[in-house]
Amino acid sequence: MSAVEFSSSRFLRDLEYTAGLLGAPYSQPMAHRVLHAFEESFHRGAVLWRTTDKPGGALNYRFYERVPVDTMRIAERAGFLALPSPAARLISAWSALYDGSRELCDFDSATGLVKTWVYLEGKRPLAEVLSPPEVPDAIRRREADFHELGLDLVRNVAVDYQHGTANLYFHTHEGISPKAAEGLLTLSESAVPDEATYQDMAAFMPPDGFTFSVTLRIDTGNIERVGFYALRLPAGQFPRIGDRLAAFFDQAPSHDEEEMNAVAWSFGSGTGHYLRAERSYCGRLVALMRDCASPMTAPQNM
Repeated sequence: MSAVEFSSSRFLRDLEYTAGLLGAPYSQPMAHRVLHAFEESFHRGAVLWRTTDKPGGALNYRFYERVPVDTMRIAERAGFLALPSPAARLISAWSALYDGSRELCDFDSATGLVKTWVYLEGKRPLAEVLSPPEVPDAIRRREADFHELGLDLVRNVAVDYQHGTANLYFHTHEGISPKAAEGLLTLSESAVPDEATYQDMAAFMPPDGFTFSVTLRIDTGNIERVGFYALRLPAGQFPRIGDRLAAFFDQAPSHDEEEMNAVAWSFGSGTGHYLRAERSYCGRLVALMRDCASPMTAPQNM
């Protein structure tokens, strides 16, 4: 399909439709507030949808910026954030760590801003990412645990304002294996996936290294969840996703020149796990991900 530039009026129609499709909460006034505050970033960047397989779960949307922008100051002026806060101080420190770092934002279709990301403009050493004084000691003390599992390169970081958590997004050195999965799942004290789930992960995750996320409490450093990402699934091919995500991938509007569908298997303590899903909306997302050397499942010429 050909590229289509971002349109606020079309996006508002598509947002309401997609929220209704998924049975997700939706607020039109909040959507107007978001677009008014971050209009330039939506037009300049790439936009995607995000949800989970949880019944009635939230619908999120995200913009990927192409230039450095202080999104938190914009959010403060628009009344989305009260600064300073531990989460805001942390993301500001990470954003300032490397020249060229770019901030991305996630929004809930009902409640507005929920998360700020920073793309660190490359794969960065874990020790450097944890070095700013704004990083809580409780998180810094996890460094040895990560190194022991070969997690020493960080691509992105994020904070979640709703849950008081921070995310580290690692690039692994090799593909998934039963031994690797078991080791990584010890971080969140998660049970190993059943055989069918593991086979899905092995089939769709990049064989030479993938994105792996760790979600930590900012105040305690406790690891709540970990995630295994399969970015840009092959066209028309999906793991086991259930009816909700099947409808999402089939019917959530996408106006981008190349389609990008992605999943992430998220594992919490014990048997608590679910599936996250992302779908491109507009802004040449795949091209942007290629520029960032994101590990994608599908061959680049698909």
